[in-house]
Order: sequence, then C-alpha cells, then structure tokens
Amino acid sequence: MYRKIAAILFPVSLIALVATGVWGYYESQDKDSILIKAENQYQRAFHELNDHMDQLDAEIGKSLAINSAKQTTTSMTNVWRLTYAAQNDIAQLPMTLMPFHKAEEFLSDLGTFSYKIGVRDLHVEPMNNTEWKSLQSLYNHQREIRSNLHQLQSKVLDKNLRWMDVELALASEDKTMDNTIIDGFHKVNKMVEQYPEADWGPTVNNLKVRQKEKYNSLKGKSITAEEAKQRVAKLMNRPTTKNMTAVLNKKGDYQTYSVRYPLKSGDVYTDITKVGGKVVWMIDERPVGKAKLNYEQAEAGAQRFLKRIGFPDMSVISYNQTDDLLSLNYVHREDNVLVYPQALTVKIAMDNGNIVGIHAAEYVFNFHETVKGHPKLTEAQAKGYVSPRLKVQKTNLAYIYGEDGKEALCYEFLGILNKEQYRVFINSQNGNEELVEKITKADLSEA
Repeated sequence: MYRKIAAILFPVSLIALVATGVWGYYESQDKDSILIKAENQYQRAFHELNDHMDQLDAEIGKSLAINSAKQTTTSMTNVWRLTYAAQNDIAQLPMTLMPFHKAEEFLSDLGTFSYKIGVRDLHVEPMNNTEWKSLQSLYNHQREIRSNLHQLQSKVLDKNLRWMDVELALASEDKTMDNTIIDGFHKVNKMVEQYPEADWGPTVNNLKVRQKEKYNSLKGKSITAEEAKQRVAKLMNRPTTKNMTAVLNKKGDYQTYSVRYPLKSGDVYTDITKVGGKVVWMIDERPVGKAKLNYEQAEAGAQRFLKRIGFPDMSVISYNQTDDLLSLNYVHREDNVLVYPQALTVKIAMDNGNIVGIHAAEYVFNFHETVKGHPKLTEAQAKGYVSPRLKVQKTNLAYIYGEDGKEALCYEFLGILNKEQYRVFINSQNGNEELVEKITKADLSEA
C-alpha cells in the first residue's frame, strides 16, 4: 500500500520541486532586473549631479564677469534652473538616512537668490554691492562642493562602487561595508555647515522664515507619487503621465515630490507639495524661438493657464521682458484687496505662448483664507501720510508683510516721482509708512 502511495506522491513531489525551482529562478531574475534598474538610476542621477554642478560653476563664474543687465538676467535664470536640476538629481539618490541636508538647503537658497535677481528689471534696479559680494562668496562655496563631489565621483569610478550597497549599508548600519560614498557626502555636508551665513537679502530670508511657519498650515490630504505625476500632466495639459518620474524629498521643512518629465523639446521639472499637492516650481527647458506674440496675447494666455490650474483672481503688478521670454508677476485679488503675500511669477515663451516657468512658493506658503481686519483710516486720511512730492495716480487696498515681518492691511498709493514709478503702502490702522517700492514696468492702469 505504501509503495502505491509513494508511486503516486513521488512524481507529484518531483513536479512541485521542479516548479518551485523554476519559480525561484524567475523570481531571482526579476529581482536582479529590479536591482540593476535601480542601480542604473542611482548612477545616472549621481553623474548628472556632477554635470549640473559643473554647469553651475561655469554659469555663476560667467555672471560675475558680466556687465550687462540683459546678460545678467539670462545668467541668473540659468543659475536658478541649474540649482533646481541639481536638487532633482539629489532627490533621486538614496539620501533618506545620509547627512546631506545642509548642502541641499544651500542649493535651494542659491536658487531662490538667483531667481529673485533674474526676474527683476536690472536696468531699473541693478545688482547692488552686497548682492555682488554674496554671489562671489556663493560661487566660492559652490566650487568647494563641486570639487568634493568630483573627488567622490573619481572614487566611485575607480573602485566600481555600487549605490545599492550604500542603501544596504544605510539600512543595516553595517560598519564593515565600504562607506566611501556615505563618507563623501558626509564630508560635503559638514563643510557646508561651517560656511558663514550668507546675506540672502530680506526677500529670501523672509520667504525662508514664512515657509517654515506656513508649511503646517497647508491644507489637504497627502498625495502619492502617482497623484503628483497626474497633477503635472494637468499642469502641462497632457493626457498621460507616461515617462514621468516622481521622487519624494523627505528632508527639510516640508516634503515635496520632484517630478521629471522628459520631452523631445527638453525636460520639464516640477516640485509639488506632498500635503495638498500644490505646485511650487516648474521649469521647462525647451529652447524658445523668435517672438511672435505681443504682451496682451501672452498675458491673456497666462491668465487662462492660471485659472485652469487653480490660481483664480490674479492681477499683474509688474512684468519683465527679455529677448523672447515674458515674466509676469502676479498677486491674488480678494474682493478689492490685493493680497501681496500670495504672489507668483509666470514665465511665457513668446514664440507660441506656452508657459515655461512658474515660481509659486510665496503663494503656496502664504495662503490666506480671508484678509484680516478693516481699515480705520479713510483713503483721504491715509493719503495725508504720503509724500506730497509723489503724484498719485491710483489707490488700492493691499494686504502685505511689513518690514517688521507682520501682516498689515494698507492703502497702496501708485504714483510718479522724478519720472519713476513707485508704490507706497500706508497702514490703514495707524498711518505708518510700511513699505516703499520702485515699480519695474508695472501697468498702473491694471493694478
């Protein structure tokens, strides 16, 4: 009887054993394929990081030698683009447990600093001596970071080091494995920690403080990487997320997904907050052709774009046009109040009207449900606090951050003095002169 049972079970067991072996083989093959794909992605991102740091070094160096407002604008915009690309490369590396946050913060601040210079009219407000000295210092720091990353790259190539081993060492805290890569990034991070605090200027510093304060007030559910890609598809008005990659940036004061969208015309990079799925940055690297549109056509297209992606009731407060690109600076209008903290910039290609850049961090991190308070002073009373030499042409109610960093409901007086345009903000509660700004190519009739 046992022989009969054995005769039946043996071939069944043999088949099961063979099937298990085949399954194990293919499972191993699939696992190896996944590991190879991940390793290739890490290697590509690391070497692209070095390439972008090389380009950044060349671009900042060039900007220090430039004496033309037009060329400085172009160069600073390129610095902003390259710092963002470098951050995107870092986001694709297994950096969760690796100390590199100070270097990432440095690149982020350098990007914001260069962006703020790049979007303003340098014919009217050229770089001042403090900004130039800051840029020189940032250039030297960036060169040190680049040099250390090059040394690390040489070791990776010479020793044929694998990033998957780095990830394993970080996860297991294995002290016996080769930690060359981990030590290299740790060295860069320690070096950046020792840099003296850069003078980023009040705009960048205030934005950094408000980003830290306001992230906790972001509303909405946490989105997934796939949802982030879907939002980029909507942003680009594309029907599919095919070929997009999304990486979660886990460090810093707020978490974002960095989404890369490779197109034949050039890569598109976007940062979207994990909480609420808000667009913080977008850069389209495609080359721009000769301008075919006028200002009115481009601005109308930008307004349609902003409404489509969820930025309604935006008013242009200033603009800057260089070569074939138009940069429009917007603030949100709530009823009849201009909410200046809710600001964003849109960059339009004048060849076909496509949006090739967005900077919406100030809007995202300064969102207000409603404007607080009501004016105590009348418009006429507030005007009495304005210099009589300013020829006032228009008045608005405006909500701003004053020089002390506090929110204030003001009367905004737009006018002319010595053929220059200015906006003066008078506190509607007490008549204090909160802020005076020179306007760069603002259309006063639209403000």
